[in-house]
Amino acid sequence: MYIAPVINNYNFGRAFTTKEKEQYHSLLNDTKQELGIKDTTAIVFDFNVPSEKGYNTGIGTTFSESMKDFTEFLASVAGINSIQLQPQGKITRSNTSPYSGTNYAFGEHIIDLKKLASKEYGELLSLDDIKKTDDAYKGDKELREYRTDYEYVLGAEKEDGIQQKLLYKAYCTFNKGIKNNLSSVTALGGEFSKFKTDNSDWLEKNAMYELLSKQYKTSDFRNWDEPDNLLYSDKTSNDVRQNRLEELKNNNKEFIEFENFKQFIASKQQAETRQFLNSEDIKLYGDCLIGFSQGEMWSNIDCFRDNLYYGGPDPNCKETNEIQTWGLPALDYTLLGKCEKIGDISELGKTGKLLYDKYLNFFKRYDGIRMDAAWQFVTPFIYKEENGNYEAIEQPELNETIFNIMKTASENAGTKANLDNESIMLELVGLSAGRSRELTLNKYPHLYTTAYAEYDECPEKFLEKGYKQGMFYVGVGCHDNDSLINMAKDTYKRELHTQGIKRDYDFDFDKLSYNAEEYNSQKSEEKTLENYRNAKLSEIFTSAKQFITLPDMFGMQERINISGEISKDNWSIRIPNNYEKFYHSQLAKGFGLNLPKVLAGALYMKKSTNNHLIEKCNEAAEILRSSGPMTEEAANIEDRNGHLSNKFQYIA
Repeated sequence: MYIAPVINNYNFGRAFTTKEKEQYHSLLNDTKQELGIKDTTAIVFDFNVPSEKGYNTGIGTTFSESMKDFTEFLASVAGINSIQLQPQGKITRSNTSPYSGTNYAFGEHIIDLKKLASKEYGELLSLDDIKKTDDAYKGDKELREYRTDYEYVLGAEKEDGIQQKLLYKAYCTFNKGIKNNLSSVTALGGEFSKFKTDNSDWLEKNAMYELLSKQYKTSDFRNWDEPDNLLYSDKTSNDVRQNRLEELKNNNKEFIEFENFKQFIASKQQAETRQFLNSEDIKLYGDCLIGFSQGEMWSNIDCFRDNLYYGGPDPNCKETNEIQTWGLPALDYTLLGKCEKIGDISELGKTGKLLYDKYLNFFKRYDGIRMDAAWQFVTPFIYKEENGNYEAIEQPELNETIFNIMKTASENAGTKANLDNESIMLELVGLSAGRSRELTLNKYPHLYTTAYAEYDECPEKFLEKGYKQGMFYVGVGCHDNDSLINMAKDTYKRELHTQGIKRDYDFDFDKLSYNAEEYNSQKSEEKTLENYRNAKLSEIFTSAKQFITLPDMFGMQERINISGEISKDNWSIRIPNNYEKFYHSQLAKGFGLNLPKVLAGALYMKKSTNNHLIEKCNEAAEILRSSGPMTEEAANIEDRNGHLSNKFQYIA
């Protein structure tokens, strides 16, 4: 739901000048060192990313050139050292959740079209092509800054979206350039050929699935004829398989080549994004799905159990026999094989080899991993569904086998990965995650959110449970939690969490008050909510590693996703292209991450005696909370004209 009063009122907000920022960043570095902070990571979905003005096609992407400036801004205002990038696979028009996507194929919806107009990409499109798309948009252009328009990007039923249309135009230009031996395209053609050779196995399967889905007019391969429904199964002979594949390839060369071309472009752009982030000393974590897409299941059908699915125990799910019904096809772990020590994959079975290949591909793309629902790899929870009845199916414990497969893949991915154990994040939540936590405690970092602090999910309690600092990440919330703004409004939860913070830190919330008129002109209740929001953020900065979502960073009340609910607003929230003004506007209204205030709170909580740091953090926070110029450029102008009275200075 788009709420204009919260996110579209740019009346004030004091940004730092360039000179002030240099000293401010020194303050942040010293403060983080005092607190023992090792890693601050931003949770980023591609659709969150703002579009460059004039080139907005309805969705954001981390592949874009505008991501560079946006990343530098995030590093400046939030002090991030890494980005935890959420799944980047293919999605469908009916299900836009990135957690329903593919592991191998990138989603074409996140390809940056503007890059295709550059010389590096053979000028396959013109800038005018993209500008016209932006200009011709018939929807609400202001809303488009804050919400992804999937229908425009992907297309309505039986109609291609703008992304497919322009990518096909680029593909035709590419083919014409290759045919005419244009130098601007031939180099790209060489890269394309190498890409196809290096990724031939999964590219073939991806193209075949897309082709057959189109021919049968359904992506449900269970409704396809033989041998297509079991084309890659051991139940189909090699002769039958090869003859059918040859027939499909000969009759659909352009379709297949276009599918491969899109994957090539996406892969090239993803590698460029990673290279840029690494050059800025920012580590790129990827989110590795617990499940597989329908197409990946079809092309590896022998590795899956028939009519069995991953889920989770949940006493609140009364209608489904206390089972969270994820609907993700379950792997056949009887075919997992053995991997008793890291580095030895000689005894892997068919399922084990599939997982190894999946992780190997993943570690070639990213610097680290967030393992989605990692507890499923130790104590898998699997259910069956028949005629609307749900039943849990007991499974044997897998111990560390899959973690050993994953770590072996990371070591074999080449120099690009270079992973240590701290680069592997494990999501270990839910009622059956206890054994997983025992096996991996202080071996790989675990992920938690203080949204559940009433269940002792908070930094101090983790330390009491035996965690070492640096071996767990904590955030206020993730993509499935409500926004920090809405959490603060929940009186019951706010009081519970307030009691917990006072218990753990003997903390006085009034220490988070401001002297700024903009703060003191508020009603008492508004001050209470603001202090609580800052306290919840301060709490996560008492730990060595923390994460934060972009909506919470920018003080937006809309949530990323409502778990278990189908809504057009899910997976759609975006940061607007004038994000610098937006951010400082939000801070001046008491929303978003005012980092120096939050760090001051963390220093108070940890009983720091460095009063100089506390004083300077509070001083910087007051400036950010006050009225004034909303961009660094505007602040520089005001400073040159002698209009800035509250200038920031820091000497260590």
